[in-house]
Amino acid sequence: MTTYAPPPHVGWNQPTPAPVQVRAEAAGFGAVLTRIRTIRPPTSSHTNAGPCLSVVTLAALAGIHWTALYRLERGERTPKAATVRALADALAATPEERAEMFSSAGYVDTGVRG
Repeated sequence: MTTYAPPPHVGWNQPTPAPVQVRAEAAGFGAVLTRIRTIRPPTSSHTNAGPCLSVVTLAALAGIHWTALYRLERGERTPKAATVRALADALAATPEERAEMFSSAGYVDTGVRG
């Protein structure tokens, strides 16, 4: 187990959350997902859109709640195989990226949908 300490909050009278225990394999999936998400261009045509696909946009494309995706990226949760598949499909991941996502989550992509 790895301990993740969140950065200190900036603001008046904001409590600092306690560190959470992160499973090593979950943290690995979160790092892979974050890396792949941040190299994707945004789908929005807004001028203030950042240089990468946002958590909210990816969550909407994958059909999951954005807080669930946020927790996956932080390594607080372990994804189900169907969630990994939905995220890979939403990201239009290459076969290499798809395999990396599944292996970092502890699964093998069989290509079977359902």
